Amino acid sequence: MKGHLPSTVCYNRWNWDTFEPEEGKFDFSVIENSLKVAKLRGQSLHIRLMPYSGGTGGSPELPEWYRKKYKVRKVSTHWEPEHNSKEYFGLWGGLIERALRIYGKHPDIDIIDTAFNGQWGEGAGDMSFARCREFTELYLKHAPAARIVVDGGHEMVVGAKRGTGWRMNCFGDMRNYGHGIVPDGLGWNHQFDSYPERIIEAGAVESWKRAPVVFETCHNPARWYKDDMPLEYLDFILQQGLKFHSSLFMPKYSLIPGAYKGRLMKFINQLGYRYVLRTIKYNRNIGNNGKFLFDMWIENIGVAPIYRDLYAPALRFRQGKRTEFLHLKQDMRSWLPGDIWVKEQVQVPKAFKRGKILIAVSLVHKETDRPSVKFASEGAAADGWHPMGEIVKS
Repeated sequence: MKGHLPSTVCYNRWNWDTFEPEEGKFDFSVIENSLKVAKLRGQSLHIRLMPYSGGTGGSPELPEWYRKKYKVRKVSTHWEPEHNSKEYFGLWGGLIERALRIYGKHPDIDIIDTAFNGQWGEGAGDMSFARCREFTELYLKHAPAARIVVDGGHEMVVGAKRGTGWRMNCFGDMRNYGHGIVPDGLGWNHQFDSYPERIIEAGAVESWKRAPVVFETCHNPARWYKDDMPLEYLDFILQQGLKFHSSLFMPKYSLIPGAYKGRLMKFINQLGYRYVLRTIKYNRNIGNNGKFLFDMWIENIGVAPIYRDLYAPALRFRQGKRTEFLHLKQDMRSWLPGDIWVKEQVQVPKAFKRGKILIAVSLVHKETDRPSVKFASEGAAADGWHPMGEIVKS
């Protein structure tokens, strides 16, 4: 959409009362509708089911039926449950489990945020470490660890040990005021006082190699611009996002100021994986047995690997009306930033006759053989395959 950053991921989050307006009566149609819309847009879905947002600005509280029947307490602007109570674990945990039985392994859902402790499920509640671990295990029971993204509290410690990704909120927070406690300019902010400490203490520095890292902005870039954020601050923030090997940037639904657009476009093009096809080598004359050595240099110029075992590098062979596909024996999840060298002995399918055979390469979905991950290289045909010339079977 004009004025916004392009995205291949649709992010949606909802509160408890959306799914369970009355106790024991469940409705997940909003997820179904989101999946349909995302598919129409050519996007995958990233979801967060939250117990409550917290009352500020009219945002949803805990369901009314829960507040009337179970123990809650007033905290600042909102009502909170007893986060460690068996009722909360049974009811909110039960809804999470019910939803994940349906959607935990859905092929069109890329990321599932955990959310169970505090406002927006962002870890600011008073839940014990033991209970955080129990909730996290509910997610892991029904969804792959590489699809789960935990928040930065106790959950991050559990997640780091269990192979999940992580999410940090308030990306871009560079506030310096002292809140009347310390002199202005010496105050606390997320970029300096939260992210490095929490990531290191949780043992999550290397988590990006197994599962996604997600940053959600504080306010949004339009608000940053309104508040006169200097460009040197923006440059530092984006550099930090790359340093932490993030795969997803969530600026919320925000128009992007023209002064920031170039920097933000460069940033999102460096996030996650970005595979450049550098070199292909193979023998053109392959003899009668149809075997040849295939070499390929790919460079991941992004900051992270791919996390789902859905895709493979593939060769396409064509001769006349016959087309065959061959998946190379590669696990793309191991393609970390830097160089990848593929060297395999390839067998041309037996059905091909002597003569010329056209060869092309792409990164395909394993089930459909359709090009699904684009190389960051020129030369692809309209169908997504990169023509590589021909081999000759003698």
